[in-house]
Amino acid sequence: MWPIWVKAVFFTRSRKVRPLVEVSHVVAEWAFTQGLKKLRETSKNSNQSEIARRIGKSRATIGHYEMGRYLPSHDSLDIMLDAYGHSDRAPYYRQLRDRVEMHSPDWWEDEFPDHFPPRSLKLLAGFEYSATELRVFEPLHVPEPLQTPAYAEALLRAGLTGHRADQLTLHLRMLRGRQAVLDRTDAPRLTCVLGESALRSPVGGPLVLGEQLNALVSQANRDNVEIRILPDHSGRPAGATSGFTELLLPTEIIQDFSEVVYVSTPVDRIHYESPETLAIFRDLWEQTKQATLSPEESTEVLADLARQLTKDAS
Repeated sequence: MWPIWVKAVFFTRSRKVRPLVEVSHVVAEWAFTQGLKKLRETSKNSNQSEIARRIGKSRATIGHYEMGRYLPSHDSLDIMLDAYGHSDRAPYYRQLRDRVEMHSPDWWEDEFPDHFPPRSLKLLAGFEYSATELRVFEPLHVPEPLQTPAYAEALLRAGLTGHRADQLTLHLRMLRGRQAVLDRTDAPRLTCVLGESALRSPVGGPLVLGEQLNALVSQANRDNVEIRILPDHSGRPAGATSGFTELLLPTEIIQDFSEVVYVSTPVDRIHYESPETLAIFRDLWEQTKQATLSPEESTEVLADLARQLTKDAS
């Protein structure tokens, strides 16, 4: 069992925390800044200099607003939204602006040095914390939300070659905190499509993999977790060559961005938010899910593999 710190509350993975419908600060800031930028770029008055003239500021100030360096006043915000042709959105953007200004600290802010986590990982953790549903496709290894400590460490050691030991510790601590979202009272629903190859990849050796498979069986019995195995003989839909995570966001708070998709690369984590790109991933998800075993069949496969590994190891 992993002890985890979230917003200065120490708990084990069996505890439930957090009131209903709360959004990470980093996500609220992202939604506010990206929302303003999107409204400006799609309006007839997209020129930053003209918008700056209307609110009596410099052109650079508009850019600072859209990058989250400064917050506009309510009056400036109203003028900007009116210029964009969206004065009806003022109540929503005022509320979102005030949420950003209030800055309720994200759970990791007091737990790590200033240089960690990097921006892309902060945003991913914020999306996971804020999401109502996570859809994860991973063909090659067990995805991060479901990894055991030993499996996660073995995978990180392989991926963090050349990094200092303290970097490994930081990433493991960050992962523990991210996994805690599944234990909240208002935990998001997690649906995971897992490639059969991932179940046979010898990450950490037979004992570590056996422990991981047994953990997946336990996770699959949770009310908010569904695990589906994609058999090797089913193949993958064209385009589904690597894993991705689709995160659905609470539309009552994040109105302009109902979902995002994250893809991990050897260099960084990249997120997508454009409707056109999201539609592609949504289609990939549906095609992949249709080719999977049922949740019950998947659990049986996991249990059989875990028993075989345990037998072979002994």
